[in-house]
Amino acid sequence: MKQPILEALIGARAAKRRAALLTDIASGEQTLVLDDRVEGELALTEDLRAALDAARSADRNGIVTVGSRQVFVQVFNPPLRLIVVGAVHIAQSLVPMAGLAGYDVTVVDPRRAFATDERFPSVVVSQDWPDEALEGLRPDSRTAVVTLTHDPKLDDPALDAALRSEAFYIAA
Repeated sequence: MKQPILEALIGARAAKRRAALLTDIASGEQTLVLDDRVEGELALTEDLRAALDAARSADRNGIVTVGSRQVFVQVFNPPLRLIVVGAVHIAQSLVPMAGLAGYDVTVVDPRRAFATDERFPSVVVSQDWPDEALEGLRPDSRTAVVTLTHDPKLDDPALDAALRSEAFYIAA
């Protein structure tokens, strides 16, 4: 792997942005595809772009045949995210489990007595109102949203925002 591609891949992974590395099996030519740029010597044809999109959607690496070429597509998606609304006792069990499963977890609760770093070590804790927090977090197709407060003034705006998003899973 050439240095510029390696550095761009490391940067994308550190920033939790998606990336894909395409390697021609026969020639060894590589191209790194990021959301905002393409870097490398392997030409990104329309057929190869379609194969890349399919691999990203399936979140799977694999060899694809494009014309007479075999290309290994290696997908680097950011971790799945979980937004937990409500820093309640159930969240104190759910958050560590989600972390063990590889989720990037954010706890949202404007109640300062509950939303503390001491109660939720090693995760991002937001004390914004849930609808404002979700607006900033922008749930996408790799995000799950769970509301746990049982308080309509907190859960309902969060659910409204989540239902208008691309979140793959919404629970209350």
